[in-house]
Amino acid sequence: MDKMRDWALIAVSLFNTILLLWLGFIVWFNAEQRSWGIALTGGGFILGSLFFVSHSALLLSETLTFSRSNTLWLAAGMAPAVALPFVWYVVLLWVSGDWSGSGDELRRRHRKWLWLVTALLVCGFSGLILLGIPHIPPLMALTPYIWPWREAIKTPVMGIPLVVIGYPLYVLLCVLLSLDALRRPGVTERVMGDIARRRARPWLIAASLLMLVVGILIAAVVVWTITNTRVGGYYVIYGETLDVIAAYDLVISLLIAGVVLSLGQAMTAYELFTGKALPRQGLARQWKRAVLLAASYGGLMGGALIWGLRPIYAVLLTALLMTTFLALLSWRSYVEWEQAMRQLRPFVTSQHLYDVLLTAPDARENSPAPFQTLCSTLLDTTLAYLVPAGPLAAFVAPQSVPADRSSPSISSLLEQQPETTRLITAIDPAAYGGALWAIPLWGDRGLTGVLLVGPRRGDGLYTQEEIEIARATGERLIDTAAGIALSRRLMQLQRQRMASTQILDQRARRVLHDEVLPLIHTALLSLSAGKPTDVAFKQLSDAHQEISNLLRDLPAATTPDIVRLGLVPAVRKMVNAEFASAFDSVAWQIEETVESQTARLDPLAAETLYYATRELVRNAAKYGRPLDRTAEFRLTISARAADNSLQLIIQDNGVGMSDVSRSGQGLALHSTLMAIAGGSLSLKSIPGQMTRAELLMPLGNLWQGKSARQELSLSGANAGTPEKPSGYEPISSASTNARSSKSATPNSADQRCK
Repeated sequence: MDKMRDWALIAVSLFNTILLLWLGFIVWFNAEQRSWGIALTGGGFILGSLFFVSHSALLLSETLTFSRSNTLWLAAGMAPAVALPFVWYVVLLWVSGDWSGSGDELRRRHRKWLWLVTALLVCGFSGLILLGIPHIPPLMALTPYIWPWREAIKTPVMGIPLVVIGYPLYVLLCVLLSLDALRRPGVTERVMGDIARRRARPWLIAASLLMLVVGILIAAVVVWTITNTRVGGYYVIYGETLDVIAAYDLVISLLIAGVVLSLGQAMTAYELFTGKALPRQGLARQWKRAVLLAASYGGLMGGALIWGLRPIYAVLLTALLMTTFLALLSWRSYVEWEQAMRQLRPFVTSQHLYDVLLTAPDARENSPAPFQTLCSTLLDTTLAYLVPAGPLAAFVAPQSVPADRSSPSISSLLEQQPETTRLITAIDPAAYGGALWAIPLWGDRGLTGVLLVGPRRGDGLYTQEEIEIARATGERLIDTAAGIALSRRLMQLQRQRMASTQILDQRARRVLHDEVLPLIHTALLSLSAGKPTDVAFKQLSDAHQEISNLLRDLPAATTPDIVRLGLVPAVRKMVNAEFASAFDSVAWQIEETVESQTARLDPLAAETLYYATRELVRNAAKYGRPLDRTAEFRLTISARAADNSLQLIIQDNGVGMSDVSRSGQGLALHSTLMAIAGGSLSLKSIPGQMTRAELLMPLGNLWQGKSARQELSLSGANAGTPEKPSGYEPISSASTNARSSKSATPNSADQRCK
């Protein structure tokens, strides 16, 4: 029976030693930010581990006879027991937000108590020092001076020394104050800190109560030992006395093991002390392995030492245990790697974009299969939304699980400007369709979307690894869908241009063959036959008119205007020349620095902006006039340069659009071209009130040496552009539409989507 008890004592002591040391190092190495609170928490764990190192060494000593010669070591051994309740109280104050800057009420409530507990801690260490000084040779001369103080702390109260009575009261005070801090914590500044504290609170309360019981038992065993083992100036422990103390020791060690397990569970499952926003699966797995290793090592080595196994066999047993544990760890690592690959396979496998572009229907553009897999297998949630934002929002449709739920608006989230370093943010479920968390998705051009997720099945907490995979998957899904949409629109644009080129080519061939060549041939015959020259001149004039009409129908080349005048003057000239008659007034709000800043635009970007602006103004002129024909129809064009980008805003007070997503193929193609050039096109409309279009293009790509304008001017001058024939006046189809737009009466606001 004694050997079984001693084996249990050694096993539990080694168990506590290993786990406390592991927790101390993990807190320090895995902390989000290493602060004094992290140092105190990690130091407290390591201090507890060192206490159990001495405890294990004491248990393995051959005698437990304590005399005056080793009272110093007993006092030093009590130092962790005195310090740890205070450390526990201060750490829980730190976790509860007392020093976060937002715990003013908590700080006011505990300020006086903290000073009192600190004073008690100083008194406790002073008592230990007073007990140890007479046994330190260099300090023995001070014994007569401190003797009254030594006797004072040993003053009996109901037969029990004062110092023994004070210790459990001190522990009780620390635990009660800790429970109060847990029950009414302050406001935490940590991301998801409230959730972590709420989920860890049961473990912390359990640990506090266990520590209270430990403190009471320590006081009880000290009182019993003092009253039952004193022989003259010695405390002699043997026989039945030793059995009673060993029983107390085993119960206390088991209670401390419960404290250690509770703290480890709180830290690894909910990242309570490290400050991470989310718990990590890897840390929780490592904690379970550390518990298994500590229990195995403590059990095997405790048995080997208690049953008198030869040292060589103890070493071999340790080597066997470490090797087996390492082999199991390697095996589990491979198993977990394979499981992770199976989870990731649906998200990294080929999306068959070539087949989607060429053969798949449009419904597959935003295939919900990967998103549904993400929600059902990885996140294990029944509610989620994938909402695109920024330049890609025009190309990607929102997705949701369940698929029949409409995605909520994320405009208020975008106004908060999410931090790139923040992995997840808590949101109001009433405002976001039941979602509890928002995960910002980022790309090379900034925020590309937001992944909104609801509660997890079983009310579990998402882990950091799962959220990081979900974020990467969401970013990939949006990029893939945007790439497919851009590719399809470019293919559509290319087909339209090919068809238009073929039509123009066939028409040119027909006009030249059927109209121009016969006229020239007839004129040559007339001249060769000696007929009057006015007949030949009339025939050549008719041929010239046909060529002029053919050139008039070709697309107008506006790039020279952009090169010669600049972007803003070219836009002003285009609006005044082609669309001024469609509006009652046109207001220009151009910042002074805009024209100088537009010189930094890449020529392709400037041309893309020009044509997109022309399409927006054309739509406003053709479809935007208010239904009330007497109301003034105003167009406002604004331009400003800020944040290294050029912003053009085209706004009218017309009929508006009921659904900006149905903006038609023209604007869809221009939004595609804007995205390719690095910019974005966004629409906002209120039916019956206004339509506002915003064009955003990054400034940059400044050419070296010759300016872009000079390069294009030279290339245009050397391109062999034919001179315009006399009487040639190019008239674009857009200007014809603009001049007739006043007579157009839209049937509804949705006509602007054509």
